[in-house]
Order: sequence, then structure tokens, then C-alpha cells
Amino acid sequence: MTYGSTEEFQGALTRISARYEPKARPIEGLPTLRDLRLSLNVAAADMRPLIVLRADKPADRARLTAAVAKLAWREEWVGRFHFVVLDSKETFEGLAPGEGITVVQPDPYGLGGDVLATRGLTSTTPEFAATLAAGVKAFEAAERDHDDHIREARKRGIRWETAIPVTDSHGPRRRGEEGRRRDGPRRRRDR
Repeated sequence: MTYGSTEEFQGALTRISARYEPKARPIEGLPTLRDLRLSLNVAAADMRPLIVLRADKPADRARLTAAVAKLAWREEWVGRFHFVVLDSKETFEGLAPGEGITVVQPDPYGLGGDVLATRGLTSTTPEFAATLAAGVKAFEAAERDHDDHIREARKRGIRWETAIPVTDSHGPRRRGEEGRRRDGPRRRRDR
């Protein structure tokens, strides 16, 4: 079938797509990381602001999470933040343990960060939106070279301990902690 113009083609596509109902439901939950330590590290690695949501009571945490989740899926903010929901006084230097939301710029190694914006627990959704906007505006992602970043971390004595031990380095064996191959160099089998 051919169409005489782009408008006719567009109309045909609209009619065809109207026959099909979408089966997927929109995502409503807030994509959170499990704890502050991991959240800071992931946000630092991805060069994204971290949104810390904190409330002592479960009902307050649920209300706060639902309000921020509606904002997180807005087109202008999808993928712009990482989120963590805390019920404890877990903190780092500079992060006040108060209830509400806090937008944090993680340091390059995910060990702490700077507070960019905050809003109290009793705030409204539009006030939370203004806080996210202020955090995005204040956030500065600094470019970094991977090798220089790793070298500087080693110089400072910074090491990341994974929850699951790393058993495969995904690369050739290197001299150093692992040492040299004990079985000598590989030999070709056709000799």
C-alpha cells in the first residue's frame, strides 16, 4: 500500500495504532538504592545528584516516597537523579539528619558530598519539585579520566569493598598482588 502524502501516512498509522490498547502500566515506584553508602558511590560513579529521603515513621516515609516518585518520572527528570530512602540517622559530614528530602552532590569517590538543596517533611509536592529543580541547577558534574581517578583513589588509600567478592578481574593477569603465572608462559600446542 502506498500513500499520497506524509499526512495520509500519518493518518493511517494513527488509525492502526488506535486498534491496540497499551498493556503496560506506567511505572509509579521510586527507583531506590539500598543504603547511603552504596547510593553515594553509585551517584558519584554516574555523576548524578543523590536525593536522600528521610522520615522516622513508616507512614511519613511512604507519603514522602510517593510524592517524590511522581516527580521522578516526569520527562524532564527521568534518569537525572539517584534515590535512597532512609529511616535512620545514617549520615555523613554535612548531611543533617533531619526529615524531608536533601539533594546531594556526591564527592568523586562517593564517601560524602555537599548539600545542594533541602526541603522539610511537611512540604508540598510543588515545593519538592522546586527543591529538585534547585538541586539540578546547582549540580556540577566534573569530567574525570578513569585511570587518573583510580590512581588518585589508591594514593589516598580509598578502596571499595563489594558485597559480593570479585573473583574475576575481567582482564589479563597483572603483576603485583597476584604475582606471576606459576605455570610459566603459555606454549603453542602445535609445536
